[in-house]
Amino acid sequence: MDKDKYVVVIGAANIDIGGTPTNPLIPADSNPGRISINYGGVARNIAHNLCLLGVNVKFITAIGGDVLGADLIKHCEDVGMDTSFVLKIPSETSSMYLYVNNENGDMDVAIDHMTICSKITPEYIDSIADVFNGAEAVIADANLPFESFMALKKICKVPIYIDPVSTALAERIKPGLEGIDTIKPNTLEAEHLTGMTIKTEADYRAAATAILDMGVRRVFMSMGDEGMIAADRNNMYIVSEYPADVVCTTGAGDSATAAIVWASTVLADPHSLVAAAKAANVVASMTVSVQETNNPHLDHQTALDKIIESNMTVKEI
Repeated sequence: MDKDKYVVVIGAANIDIGGTPTNPLIPADSNPGRISINYGGVARNIAHNLCLLGVNVKFITAIGGDVLGADLIKHCEDVGMDTSFVLKIPSETSSMYLYVNNENGDMDVAIDHMTICSKITPEYIDSIADVFNGAEAVIADANLPFESFMALKKICKVPIYIDPVSTALAERIKPGLEGIDTIKPNTLEAEHLTGMTIKTEADYRAAATAILDMGVRRVFMSMGDEGMIAADRNNMYIVSEYPADVVCTTGAGDSATAAIVWASTVLADPHSLVAAAKAANVVASMTVSVQETNNPHLDHQTALDKIIESNMTVKEI
């Protein structure tokens, strides 16, 4: 990306503490396994992946006055983010996210402590409107307070991408989706957005149509090992998965969102559904293949080569 162009990512940044058992998880008991501590938060993960892909990022979040928050922001700066507009609230505790996987690396349960996101107020968003409108795109996670999300929509003249984050937060942003450029829900989030049970290809097609009918321009929906459905009002495709040896799935959806933004703002025409879905599948596969939330081996050229060399199939539906 040209040095004078950038995207803005706004939302949560936190410390991730995660455990994966060696054997099948036994509830209400101590399970042998491995524990890791990483920098996380959906928005931060997206911003990190975009930096790895060579995109210039201005990152906006809120941190507390603790050592963890200071370390987190230093790490953001070390990977290339511009943190000039991060809110620092000395009286608050920085965000934390605690998760437990099953023995296959899939999340079993998680607890988030992200109340500091409420400090990203509509007034603060209004005060930096020029930062948003100077960007190629704005990417928000649904940890933003709903009023702040609506303020962002009101002032933004550039495309807004939304990551729903979770089923509960998907419900929260549902009334505000009219006019959003792009959303990337997983199956559970799409079920909560639409009120549908999604199991078959026909269900995915109906859910994508329902989300588009809410006023969103494009929807990219993970279908698990079936790949990704990519749709706008004129076209709908299923792009098959890119194979991966799964180590840990945490952060995969965030990396897919980053790849969609990368493909839309750097690689291809912003209307190219297939290019964005292929990029999402490749980058997500790289993410699940490592223990870290962000794959340190991800970069623009590696991801591009994998897209070009892949045999992902494209089915119009």
